[in-house]
Parts: sequence; C-alpha cells; structure tokens
Amino acid sequence: MLTGRRHQKRGFTLVETVVTVGIVAALAAVVYPTVVKQFDTADPTRAAEDLGSIATAIEAFGVNVRPQQPKDIEDLTNVIRTTLASGDSTALGTAYSTTDSANWRGPYLAVSVPASVLAVDTVINTGFSGAIPNHLELFNSAGTNGGTVELTANSANADYLAVQVLGLSGAAFNAINLLIDGASEKNATQRRQSGRFRCPGASPTDGAACAAAFYLASPLRH
Repeated sequence: MLTGRRHQKRGFTLVETVVTVGIVAALAAVVYPTVVKQFDTADPTRAAEDLGSIATAIEAFGVNVRPQQPKDIEDLTNVIRTTLASGDSTALGTAYSTTDSANWRGPYLAVSVPASVLAVDTVINTGFSGAIPNHLELFNSAGTNGGTVELTANSANADYLAVQVLGLSGAAFNAINLLIDGASEKNATQRRQSGRFRCPGASPTDGAACAAAFYLASPLRH
C-alpha cells in the first residue's frame, strides 16, 4: 500500500528573520530622509508657484478688464458680476460695469472657487500648510516695519495688490522668501521687511512664526 509523502512547511529561522528586519531597517534609514527632504523641497516651490500663478492671473485680468483690478481671488475664477450686492467689486471698491463683465475672459486661475465664498475664507492651501484667503489686500509697501494693509479702498498710500498667506512658521517663511526674493536679503529685517514677499512687524527675528505674510502680486492702479 502506497502512502503519500508528507511535505512539511519550513518557516523562517530566527537568524533569517533578524537579517531581513535588519536589511529593511537599513534601507528605511537611507530612503526615509531622502523622501522627507523631497517633501521639504517641494513645499517652498509649491508656495512660490501658487503665488506666481495668482500674480499672473491678476495681470491677465487687468489686461482684459482694464483699468480695473480684482478685489478677490474669486473674481479670477468666475465671471464678475455688476452689482455690489452680489459681493463683487473692483480692487478700489467700485462696481464693475457691464462692459467690464463682457471683457472678462477667464477663468484666469486653475482653481475652483465658489461664487459665494467670503473674503476671509481660504481658497488655496499652499506649501507648508499655508492658507491663502480670498480677499486681495491693498498694501502700502512704504508703511512702517515692512508695510501696512490699507483698509480704505481709495487710500492713496496703497501701491500694491497683495496676496496674504496665513500660518507660516519662521523656517517656512524663510524658505519661500529665498525662492521669491533670492539670497541678497542677508538678515531677518531685510527678509521680512523688503522684497516681494514680506512678513511685516517690529523687531523681526527668523525664528518667529509669521502669522500673516504678504506677496506683492501687482502694482495697484489708482
């Protein structure tokens, strides 16, 4: 009478398991820092590209709807409406005309922004988890401590439309600033109070978080 052979399953030995775990750990030690570094490198690039795209969109809007400029990022993505009651207005607070609306050739920015979005709502999440709100600020670049936001729409002191970026750490601000303004800014005062990317405030230090940074996107047309 024939009997079938018994095939015994052989598992890993302790030595094989330890060697395998060691190899995986060694690979992780090499690969993980590289992956993290790539993500860290991507963050400032993403933020700089997002801000550059908004600036380009503002300029294209201004060419079509000249001499008007947008008050909100939403104006760059949806056809502008002609009544202030709708929430749309020019950068200087006046109503768009029917001619302005007809000249709109957008969308100028490749993001989806609901027409009902509020001024303070975040419309873009950029690098380093920075939040870009809908409203474009009227910015006085000659203001104290690196510039000031002008709250009056027809203020003669405002000279730029600025994009606000909220919630950056000190290191994140510096990384983005290096890409936008370059290495010529040698200290915290220059980095925070000059150039196109700023974090206004008294007694600036590199380590301090930047609650509100401003990118000077386009000269303001009065």
